Amino acid sequence: MFIFIADIANAEVDFFAGMGLHSGGDTLATVIFTDDSNEKIKAGELVSIDLGMAWDMESMEGRATIGLKNDQITATNGDLDFTRYTSQIMLFYPLERWHFGGGLTYHFDIELDGSGQASVANAKYRNALGFVAEIDYYFNNWFFIGLQYTDIEYDRSTSYGKSERTFDGSSIGIVFAGRW
Repeated sequence: MFIFIADIANAEVDFFAGMGLHSGGDTLATVIFTDDSNEKIKAGELVSIDLGMAWDMESMEGRATIGLKNDQITATNGDLDFTRYTSQIMLFYPLERWHFGGGLTYHFDIELDGSGQASVANAKYRNALGFVAEIDYYFNNWFFIGLQYTDIEYDRSTSYGKSERTFDGSSIGIVFAGRW
């Protein structure tokens, strides 16, 4: 049996803000342009922005964030936008400048939204719970760069005439963040 006791009352709490670039996941849509080039929207990509709180306990660091993850393709006759809101709660073990951690992530309001010619790709997905692991390198007490892996699946609901289907939304990304 393992008992974890943290001195939350004496924890140092900081504001947290981060941004990431992610790659991975199944292809949700492929856009083919008139010059025969193409771009893909993948379930694990592309940009994330997170805000939240980080706190130091005696031998651990905790983080709770809420954010947005988005990928989009823009063309003259339509746009395609894949958006999901995220929340994470993670615990980290600091080892000098390196912090090793993991936890849970919850993605909600997941939607592939097209306009113009791309509106045929519209789809909604069920809220999803997944796992996240991260390794960070702190340059000082307030700024770090990290490598983050997210393991999650998105279930497409029967919306917009689409059948149910599960997509791998897992990704690996580089994150830049700060605490103050």
